[in-house]
Amino acid sequence: MDAYDGMSLCGGLVFFAPVALLVRTQAGISETQFFLLQALLSGIIALGELPTGHLTDRMGYRRSLILAQLLLLAARGLLLAAFLLRSLPLFVAEALVEGISACLSSGTASAYLYALYGESDYLPKAAHAANFGTAGFLLSTAAYALLYRYFGLTGLLAATVLAGAAGFACSLFLRREPRAAVPEHRSQSTMWGQLGKIFRDRQALLLTALLSMFSVAWLLVNFFYAEKLADCGIPLTWLSAIIIAYSAGQMLAEPIIRLCAGKARSRLTAIFCLLCGGGLAAFGWLRTPWAAVPLMVLLPLLLDLASFYLEERQNHLIDRLDAGRDRAAALSAMNIGVNLAEIASLFASSLLTALGIGWRFALCGGLLLLGALGYMLSSRKITG
Repeated sequence: MDAYDGMSLCGGLVFFAPVALLVRTQAGISETQFFLLQALLSGIIALGELPTGHLTDRMGYRRSLILAQLLLLAARGLLLAAFLLRSLPLFVAEALVEGISACLSSGTASAYLYALYGESDYLPKAAHAANFGTAGFLLSTAAYALLYRYFGLTGLLAATVLAGAAGFACSLFLRREPRAAVPEHRSQSTMWGQLGKIFRDRQALLLTALLSMFSVAWLLVNFFYAEKLADCGIPLTWLSAIIIAYSAGQMLAEPIIRLCAGKARSRLTAIFCLLCGGGLAAFGWLRTPWAAVPLMVLLPLLLDLASFYLEERQNHLIDRLDAGRDRAAALSAMNIGVNLAEIASLFASSLLTALGIGWRFALCGGLLLLGALGYMLSSRKITG
C-alpha cells in the first residue's frame, strides 16, 4: 500500500453518502434546490475540465492531485458548516469548491499513474488503487448505521471531514512523476493543436462515446437498481446486500486484469464492452429474481473492467498521436463528453419514464453494443 492507495481509500470513506439528500433537506434545502445544486456541480465540472487540464499539464500531476485533495477537504468542511448553519450560500460554495476539485483530479489521476507505471503496469495499478476506494466504501457503509445512531448526521459529516484530512495527508507523500511528463514551456496554441489532432482521430471519438455510455450505465446502476428490484418483485430490503455484494465483486477486477496480462488490450477492451452491452440489454428484459440478482452483482464488475481498459486505451492513443505533453488536458477534453452525457441522460430519464425502467437499461446496452462493434472495426488497423 502506497500513498496513492491511501488517498483512494480515504476517497471512498464518504459516510454520509446514503443520506446525501437528507443532509440538505434537514438543513432547510428543498428537493428542487438540491437538484439545482447537483446541476451546478455538473456544470462547473464540464466548464472547468479544459482549463484545469491545461493547468495540470503546466504544474504537474502530483501538485494537481494535492490541490484537488485540499479543495475536497475544504468542500467537506463547507458542507459540515452549511449543515450546522443551515446556510444555502455555503451549500452553493461547497458545490463550487467540490466542482473545482473534481476538475483538477479528472484525467489527472489516470495521467499520473500512466506517467509513473507506463503502459505495461498502468492497468494493474489502476485496478489495485480502485480496490482501496471500494474498501473505503465498504468500511463507510458498515460504519454508517453505528455513526448515525450515536452521532446523527453531524457525526457522519464530521467523520467524512476527518477522512478528507487523511486523504490530503496521503497526497503529500505521493511520488513525483518523471520530469519528462511535465513540459517546462508549452503555449496554449500548441495545446489546442494537439487537442485538434486528437479529436480528428476516429478512435478518439469512439473512446469518448464509449466512456460516455459507461457513465450513463453507472447512472442507471446508481439511481435505478432499486426501481428494477421492484420491477422484478424483489423486496427493497435486498438492496443493501446487493450493493455490498457487487462492491466486493468489483475487487475482482485487479486479479482478472493480471490474469489477462500479455493479451491484446484492444481485443480485451472490445470483449468487455460487448459483455457490458449484452448484460445491460439482457438485464433490461429480465423479470425473474433468480436471473436478475446475479446479473445485478456481476454488471458493476464488468463495467469497471471495461472502463479500466478504455482509460488505458485513451492513454495509449495519446502516446500514438504524440500528445503526451498535454495528456491531462486531452483526458479532460474527452471527459467533457462524459459530463455532457450524464446531464443529457438525467433529462432523458425524466422524459422516458413512460417507457419503463427495462427499456432504459436495454437502450443503454444496445448503444454500448453498437459502440463496441465500431471500436472493434476501428482497432483492426491499429494493434494493441
